[in-house]
Amino acid sequence: MQQGAIELPALRQELRLLPGPAGRGEPGRLIYDPIRHRYFQISVSVFELLKCWKAGPAGALIDRAEASLQRPVTEGEVMEIAKFLIVNQLTEEPPKGDAVSLAKQEQRLRRSLLSRIVHGYLFFRIPLVRPARFFKATLPLVDPLFSKATLVVVLVLTAAGLYFASRQWDAFVGDFLDLLSIEGALYYGSALVLVKACHELAHGYTATRLGVRVNTMGIAFMVMMPLLYTDVTDAWRLRSRREKLAIDAAGIIVELAIAGIATLLWVFLPEGPMRTAVFVLATTSWIMSLAVNLNPLMRFDGYFLLADAWQIPNLWPRSNAMAQWWLRETLFSLGEAAPEAMPPRRRRLMIGFAISVWVYRFFLFLGIALLVYAMFFKLLGIVLFVIEITWFILLPVGREFQQWWRMRKRIIGSRRSLVTAGVLVAVATMLIIPWSGTISLQAVAFSSQEAVIYGPRPAEVVAVGMIDGAEVDEGDMLVTLRAPDLAHEMAQTRKQIDLVRLRLDRIAGDVADRSNRIVLEGELSRHRTHLTGLETEASKLIVRSPQSGVARDVDWNLQPGQWIDQATPIGRVIGSGAVEIQGYLGEDEFWRISEGADATFVPEDPALSMVSGQVFEVVQTGARSITLAYLSSVYGGAIASDRDADNEIRPRSGRHLVRVRSDGELPARAVRGTLRLSGQPESFAAAIWRRVLQVLVRESGA
Repeated sequence: MQQGAIELPALRQELRLLPGPAGRGEPGRLIYDPIRHRYFQISVSVFELLKCWKAGPAGALIDRAEASLQRPVTEGEVMEIAKFLIVNQLTEEPPKGDAVSLAKQEQRLRRSLLSRIVHGYLFFRIPLVRPARFFKATLPLVDPLFSKATLVVVLVLTAAGLYFASRQWDAFVGDFLDLLSIEGALYYGSALVLVKACHELAHGYTATRLGVRVNTMGIAFMVMMPLLYTDVTDAWRLRSRREKLAIDAAGIIVELAIAGIATLLWVFLPEGPMRTAVFVLATTSWIMSLAVNLNPLMRFDGYFLLADAWQIPNLWPRSNAMAQWWLRETLFSLGEAAPEAMPPRRRRLMIGFAISVWVYRFFLFLGIALLVYAMFFKLLGIVLFVIEITWFILLPVGREFQQWWRMRKRIIGSRRSLVTAGVLVAVATMLIIPWSGTISLQAVAFSSQEAVIYGPRPAEVVAVGMIDGAEVDEGDMLVTLRAPDLAHEMAQTRKQIDLVRLRLDRIAGDVADRSNRIVLEGELSRHRTHLTGLETEASKLIVRSPQSGVARDVDWNLQPGQWIDQATPIGRVIGSGAVEIQGYLGEDEFWRISEGADATFVPEDPALSMVSGQVFEVVQTGARSITLAYLSSVYGGAIASDRDADNEIRPRSGRHLVRVRSDGELPARAVRGTLRLSGQPESFAAAIWRRVLQVLVRESGA
């Protein structure tokens, strides 16, 4: 077809061309679609071309535009504008001819039914009210809150609240932990509704005050979670960037004001329901403002604040296109022009923003997929999980690979591609080849000749011969005890023996005693045996060292006059024998270790030197409980554990005990550190694949 003979579609009659906010030193223009209530920001050059736009041949438009604008207009420029208009549904039905290809492009870009379903249950809006008249009528009541005096007062109160709360930080954290319950969740849910209502009202009143009509307010559902929203789309009409920033920031400012004042009230209110209520308001507002609303990587207030501060409308799609161009140029150096001409610093900002969003969205969508999986019954959860991962993670990556495939001839011919291919091969090699067989785990080292000292029975301390850190010899007295009940029983038994002897001595003069001689002799034997047992038990009240070594962990309550029981250790005697190291292997690594494997123990205390040894036992059965409390998360260890109703520490995942013997020297006390074992090598890729299979098998059988 002849150049300029392409038929152009007509603009929809109801569209309006409006002046818009200035950007980067040049005036801005807007296209307003009143049917869909959407605004499209365009450049001045596009605006001038649209003023000349009529349905018909592209050549005729070029002639009119060149005559009106007094500058050259290319067919490519016109076709780019035509594509933009058709894709955004701003034209009448396109005429026949080459514009049919543009219509096909539009059809491809329209969201399919599946796309609408996937996005629909993730995010949809339900408008509830049209509050424009309400905001205008009540604006005089809240207008004083927009004064500088109010701002100063709120800042002072917030600063005071933060200062006083920092002086009671332990109590603040304690109140937060106390509310981590079902009742606390109800409190936080109620506070969230109140805070978000104030947030949206702030947007509405600020917009109304600046002359922007608030069209609707309602509820939006994000992954089935309800959120309030306020439609301030007409803020696009504002010419002042400062006014747009004021509308964007209004909700966050109100939330921070609520947080600051509530924090100050929490400091001064007494314990009770009111203090709990303001605490919930404070923490809800701080978290929602700082963690959610100010996050520019989500399309909340933080995103729009950043876009308006940078004066970059449609920040995300433009940054995404710029980052895709940068990625291709970095990997393949194709020499393509950037999507937009802009200063290098601004380009770097957009690329950095897009990459941050890529990383954030990867983990966000992965988390949403796991949440969706958990919210529904298993079969539906698996289907929705697969849809989420495919639609939001795999498909975007696949579309980029499609672009690379279309450009494969240029990519293959680029020298940079050889470098990129070399790096990919190196990375793949590192993932596939089993480079290292070292397995690291947290472990505890202690002497294999360790004797824990207990009292033989509940008794009173008479004398203490063991001092923490002092050397003792085998047989040395460690502690002398007294058991009054035992002494009383021994005295009673001796009296019984004396009585029986007396009766035996008188047996010749008593006919009845002569007939019971055998019985009395048996009774005497029993009493003597019982006394011998009591004397043996009494001898144990002098607790002696079972071996030579060093006394450690001596109970500080071990003083004359104090009472002890037989269940509580009163100390330990550490011998000078070999060091034993014990730790727990995860199920993923259990198969890689065998007896005789080399091991190295690195103590946490940097003043201690590492010791070497060999594995002499790997327990085949999984550990039901963690006997080495140092290693459990309950006591700050690395093994995720919980304490059950029987006060035993249970690991949250399968663990196997591994024992190592070493001839090295460590202090006469238990030492925690890192145990490095020499196991069967495994590649990163194999470990990841095995972990994925384990999860799939576990979930399929749950």
